[in-house]
Amino acid sequence: MNSAEHPDLRLLIAANPAAPPRLIAELASAEALVLRAAAAMSPAITPGLLAELAKDPDAAVRRCTAGHPICPPDTLTSLAGDEDALVRLAVAANSATAASVLDMLAGDLADRVRAAVAGNPSCPSARLLMLASDDVARVRHCLLQSPEATPEALDRAYRHHSFLCRLFLAGNPAAARAALDGLAEDAEPAIRLAVARNRLAPPLALERLAHDPDEQVSATALRHPATPHYLVASAAADGSRLAARKAAAGNPICHPAQFVALASDPDTSVRRAASGNLALPEAGASLLARDTDTLVRAALGGNRSCPLPLLAVLATDVDPRVRRRVALNDRAWPVLLDKLAEDSDAAVRVGVAKNPAAGASAHRLLLASRCSPILEALAMGSRHEDVLTMLGTQLPDIRTQQPG
Repeated sequence: MNSAEHPDLRLLIAANPAAPPRLIAELASAEALVLRAAAAMSPAITPGLLAELAKDPDAAVRRCTAGHPICPPDTLTSLAGDEDALVRLAVAANSATAASVLDMLAGDLADRVRAAVAGNPSCPSARLLMLASDDVARVRHCLLQSPEATPEALDRAYRHHSFLCRLFLAGNPAAARAALDGLAEDAEPAIRLAVARNRLAPPLALERLAHDPDEQVSATALRHPATPHYLVASAAADGSRLAARKAAAGNPICHPAQFVALASDPDTSVRRAASGNLALPEAGASLLARDTDTLVRAALGGNRSCPLPLLAVLATDVDPRVRRRVALNDRAWPVLLDKLAEDSDAAVRVGVAKNPAAGASAHRLLLASRCSPILEALAMGSRHEDVLTMLGTQLPDIRTQQPG
């Protein structure tokens, strides 16, 4: 069996938050570096095991340990003095690192370590101000991307002539409203696009960007939930601008009555955008569930807000692409997923295997498939310990079949 084509299932299970503790402990003491590193990155590992792995002779394992969000404070303090700069970088980037340790790392000789401190939301304000004047641009750029940076630190790190400075500040929700209003008029479309994507972009900037000559910028602004309602309503009713209707169909603040109208739009891309909108009203969803376009129905099948009775209808759709999206939807009824676990289409069964909402019965049924993609999907998606235990300890040679 080719290990490149069939990765060790234990590596995939290690990334699963429901991974059995016994398996993670075994990986942490394994001879192979890649297995110990997988244990150090696992969301299922214990703080005690992380403390042990922090002493690993290989720097790659220590790096993974230093980056883990539940790494014990004392362990992070110890790793902050590691001889490997990438280990110290991982400590500097970890939001669980104590302020006193970040204060020390802010003076590290390696600029990438200082840059990680500058981007850490837990960095003390006084140190942020110091880093905002760092001679190395990388450090200042990381600070400009930090959503917890203070206005004073952002102002000190900012260089108006620098494209990257403007780009990073434009996308930062911590940026001052006046700064974002100004960047919304930048000559570079990429800067204006970053403002339109900023989750805290001010309505005044979004109003301006909704009329931007660059179609991507204007469409992005029209999808923003903070864009003034009248602009979204106008876009939804604009029969001459396809991009505007499509953007409105994807905006959660779109009026329910307009959603229904957009669900009947002559252009399939508009209906697909409406199908994926989490704010889609039931009346619009009912129309889209009967749409003649397969991808419209598929988008609805993957929508977590789709009414459950409609998901049941879509689970029996003649096109497997629709059933695949339902199989991946973690809001689907377990009974639907049980049925889809026996679907004739292998990709549908893989979707059920990936779905953490699927019941134990569905995942146990798929466990017997001996089909490599399905077993790998189970390793990543199943939340049932008995299934994961069998995958990791009792089925070492089952990855031999391809889906049929």
